[in-house]
Amino acid sequence: MTETSKELAGKTAIVTGGARGMGRAIAALYARAGANVVMTGRTRETGHAARAAIEESGGKAIFVTADQGSNADWLRVIEETHRAFGRLDILVANAGQSFPVPTKDMSLEDFRRLNTVNLKGVFLGLKHAAESIRRHGEGGAIVLIASIVGKIGAPGFIHYSASKGGVRLMAKAAALELGAEKIRVNSIHPGFVRTDLSAMFDEKTLAPLVPLGRFGEPEDIANAALFLASKRGQFITGSELVIDGGWTVQ
Repeated sequence: MTETSKELAGKTAIVTGGARGMGRAIAALYARAGANVVMTGRTRETGHAARAAIEESGGKAIFVTADQGSNADWLRVIEETHRAFGRLDILVANAGQSFPVPTKDMSLEDFRRLNTVNLKGVFLGLKHAAESIRRHGEGGAIVLIASIVGKIGAPGFIHYSASKGGVRLMAKAAALELGAEKIRVNSIHPGFVRTDLSAMFDEKTLAPLVPLGRFGEPEDIANAALFLASKRGQFITGSELVIDGGWTVQ
């Protein structure tokens, strides 16, 4: 990206789970595109390392330690965002959990624990980010990171499938509610992407089954998140962008 392509100049973005994987790639790309970036996460050390990397590259960023499933933490994230940068324009709700459990072995606590982050946390982020964007009245963009598993399901992931399916429809309902305020809401549905979460899968076995022959990279998701947040996506809302190398069209 060149210095002349600052597509997000003057904008401020919150990226949850911004310290690693897809979130870190999105935060870094947004910063290179000129945005002020607020990264959230639960691990202070990795968060501040990600922030430092952005600053060393000439970008502007802060890291706020926060639990996505906590309403109090979300209020604090919004407060820190306004204190640092004065406004909010973009939310990328990226933070999430995934762990396989057969339904017969899944406890109610397993189900609730995952959905506290993956569904409740996304709802809280969307709610508070929309309220914050509404303050300046210029509109904005909200990108919810879902999954292909929210479209097609997967054995051993009934809790994850339910949460990501919920995120998919949350984006559509919010797009209808917020469109009149020029706040666009879309979802991204990654397939197998090379992150810490995908380490549970056997890439050597699965990659040849992907039509494009490989797992995705975090940057593949970041590029889509930039498109949806920028003026290039200004007439897109309520859409679901599948980025899976062709997995779901087989």
